[in-house]
Amino acid sequence: MKQCIAFSLGFAFLAVLGAAPPALAQSLPDTLEAIDHARVTTRILFITAHPDDEWPGLLAYLSRGRAADVALLTITRGQGGQNAIGPEQGDEMGMLRTHELLAADKIYGVQHQFFTRAPDFGYSKSADQTLKIWGAVPVEDMVRVIRMFRPDIVINGWGGVHGGHGQHQASGILTPQAIAQAADPHAFPQQIAQGLAPWKTPLVLGPVFSDAAEGLRIPTDEISPLWGKSYIEIGIEGRAQHRSQGTPGASGSPFFRRPTYLKSAGGEKVDPDVESSHLADLAERVAAIHDDVVDADLSLLAARGAALQLDWPAAAKALAKAGQDIESAQKTLAHPSDAAEESVLYDLTCARENIDAALAQVLDLRIEAHADRSELVAGESFSVHLESIERPGIASETAKPSLVLPSGWSVTKQEPDENGARVTVAIPAGAVAPHSPQDAVLPWPPPLVQAECRATVEGYEFAVKVPVVSVQFTSTEVVTYPLALVPALSLTVEPRQVMLPAKNASRPVELLARVRYHATAPADVTAGLDVPAGWRVDPVAPLHFTAAGDQLVRFVVTPPSQSAAGAYPLKPFARRGNEAFRESVEPLPSLPTRLWTEPADATAHVVDLVVLEKLRIGYISAGIDPLPELLRQLGIQVDMLDEVALAFGDLRRYRAIVVGIRAYELRGDVVRSNPRLLDYVSAGGTLVVQYQRDFVWNRYKLAPYPATMPQQTSRTTDENSPVRLLAPESPLLNFPNKVTLDDFKGWVQERGLYYWGTFDSRYQPILAFRDPGEEEAKGALVVASVGKGTYIYTGISFFRQLPAGVPGAYRLFVNLLSQSK
Repeated sequence: MKQCIAFSLGFAFLAVLGAAPPALAQSLPDTLEAIDHARVTTRILFITAHPDDEWPGLLAYLSRGRAADVALLTITRGQGGQNAIGPEQGDEMGMLRTHELLAADKIYGVQHQFFTRAPDFGYSKSADQTLKIWGAVPVEDMVRVIRMFRPDIVINGWGGVHGGHGQHQASGILTPQAIAQAADPHAFPQQIAQGLAPWKTPLVLGPVFSDAAEGLRIPTDEISPLWGKSYIEIGIEGRAQHRSQGTPGASGSPFFRRPTYLKSAGGEKVDPDVESSHLADLAERVAAIHDDVVDADLSLLAARGAALQLDWPAAAKALAKAGQDIESAQKTLAHPSDAAEESVLYDLTCARENIDAALAQVLDLRIEAHADRSELVAGESFSVHLESIERPGIASETAKPSLVLPSGWSVTKQEPDENGARVTVAIPAGAVAPHSPQDAVLPWPPPLVQAECRATVEGYEFAVKVPVVSVQFTSTEVVTYPLALVPALSLTVEPRQVMLPAKNASRPVELLARVRYHATAPADVTAGLDVPAGWRVDPVAPLHFTAAGDQLVRFVVTPPSQSAAGAYPLKPFARRGNEAFRESVEPLPSLPTRLWTEPADATAHVVDLVVLEKLRIGYISAGIDPLPELLRQLGIQVDMLDEVALAFGDLRRYRAIVVGIRAYELRGDVVRSNPRLLDYVSAGGTLVVQYQRDFVWNRYKLAPYPATMPQQTSRTTDENSPVRLLAPESPLLNFPNKVTLDDFKGWVQERGLYYWGTFDSRYQPILAFRDPGEEEAKGALVVASVGKGTYIYTGISFFRQLPAGVPGAYRLFVNLLSQSK
């Protein structure tokens, strides 16, 4: 008998990991895959460190080729990397990458996505550094996932890796620890108390990177008979969803088409058929259910054959028979006598869920559950249009859809409308979104409200659940939003970081605030700003809202004269009646269907900073760069240079031109215009080139004199690493601001990345950074005289430091802009 791999987590958690609801307009391959998944009991968990670390072809093969139930555990959300498509950084980017990974999973066929609370804090050069920063959090969450999912195969994606990214290494180290602790009944007892049982994973697999003869070759190059393409090709399509990481550009790389080999972590020989055990195998484990389980498997085979013939009534009848047989087997094992029988009972429960999902697809049973808005406020009501649609010609009885609501929420009205019903729901005052411990490992919080439809085929009853969403129709697109419980008021201020040169610190400062009213009843709202003692804020006129919407207000803040250098908190608020609101709730710029919530606070920094009068610069941005607006706050005139301006504009008007991060990579016109930029330098201008990625830099040879980046990215990951001034007399460190070692205090995440490795002797390195245990990196800030002008390359992460309000980074960057006479 083959090893049967069960999907389980304790019956209390079935709703969390149940089969995904059928999507609209299912294709025949989708339906056949759903039936195949009902026949296979294998559960496989793949563990890795970041979004895009997964093995796309392997995941597609296991799910779509072998019909296994595949889960992906990604330890971080990738929030420490760079963003190729928008301004999001940090946790906001983690949300964006979560969305991208789920889109990739859908193509791979991955049914379950998990995360831990461990942060991606940026590139790490050692496992020790990573483990120190992560602490015990990832193992606790990994154990929770293993106990929830109860896999019989875990694939350690970074097992045996001892070089490269420290978070990759740590992932490979922590995975066996988590597997061992998941089986220990004394580990994380709070999880046991919550209903999760210990789980011992029977088989652990890892990658083979060198001698392929050691491992089992996975035939990811085979063509899927359902999809007409290889599993590698399916995987590459999925991996291209990681747009914020720039992965579509690497889709043609041979690296992603290489063969895949796996080996047992314990050294045992791996059975080629281990990836898929069938429902009929359960019959051999408990004799009392043998006939029911075998009959169910035969019915599933019959359903598949009928679906291939597009005989939907016959397919539905066979699936209903399979469901009845599994239901009968469940009743036989309703009171399991030991852990083995309990495991089989859970396998049966999951098999029945998969049968129900397949039956919903054969019936083409769809629920439209559309709320009148997506942002819900406690104490108010909202309405939902409910409608069910199914394939004609199949004998079935389908009940009207109903809502599954959080505790305390109630239906106050239900009336028919066109093609369905409209249901009004009351949200109690003081309501908060439901929360449970397992939410921490899920991609998003569970849906606030669900719609359920119960149907009966041939006497077999099953249910379909879908999230209630809000669908907004515009002139150009249809956008679907999840429901979210939000405060009645929120406000977002810009800028969040205000830099005040000490010489002019008492000048009035303007902050714009968008006040968003999320409720529906008319309301009078006041907006204000709490400031430090001695600071003054001009009064703001009251606001009136007749319905949900937003309005802009302008705060004019005047600091006292002779303000000492330092950071000063500015705390905006909006008030309705006696209730004050101090949170910002805004859609993500690159993912407007998701809301980002954080304190609405801003900070004013009084800094010893000299900015030249009438300083005017040109800025070449790829649309992902936060610096232009920050520089404007300093009184610098920043002109954005588009393709036409680069090709034909008068560049001599600018004291400096800045090439923004990754502009050569993401804007093809910048490479074409590079000779004009070098001519601008020769004529007396200053060109400041911020970090570009190595494959672009080394390919196009964009610098005036030879300069290359090493194959392995040169970077400084410790934001507190030692700094040495290699050229303390350089104008870059002295004009118009004196830069000292104190200016490198209080930095965030890193010093920089994508430094030059080797460069011509005509360049002068200005700074040396050094990560622990490494030699100094001298390619982070390099300058050369070219003709009458100045050429500067810098890999310093100004794109992180300036938005964080780091005073020393401002002083240094302003110096870079001020070198032309």
